[in-house]
Amino acid sequence: MRLCVFALIPSGCFAHEPDKLATYHKLTAAINRAKDAGDIQTLREIAEDPHGFILRQGWASLDFSDAAELAQLRRLHETLQLEIIAVLEAQNRLRERPDYELCQLSEQKPGVLEELAAERARLLDKESAELEKEATKLAEEIKELSGEMPSRIT
Repeated sequence: MRLCVFALIPSGCFAHEPDKLATYHKLTAAINRAKDAGDIQTLREIAEDPHGFILRQGWASLDFSDAAELAQLRRLHETLQLEIIAVLEAQNRLRERPDYELCQLSEQKPGVLEELAAERARLLDKESAELEKEATKLAEEIKELSGEMPSRIT
């Protein structure tokens, strides 16, 4: 789900001020990029101090002194807080998955997947040999009990 700041601060508020409209669009893009990247720090930075964030980027200042614009900014803040929670929960769900640990391990230790696959192949070969040995033994027992040679299982 993509955060849509356009619904929170209508771009029409800045329609006659191209520099502020550009800042509005840049802020919206920064929020969406941070959300998509799971960049909680940037989302918090924008939520806690949007004016400071805008100034640090070197963008034109946006004036939210109007009561309606202030209410919209509050809704933006609330939405950002909800998005932060959603991203944190998604990260936690990812970290709880068993393949996450394997992925982390493979990034930290290149070649670990090949080692694990080789070990698994060795175990499967060993199990296969044991099963083949057991099948041969059972075939011999069947032959002794029935007096006939059973067809070989392969």
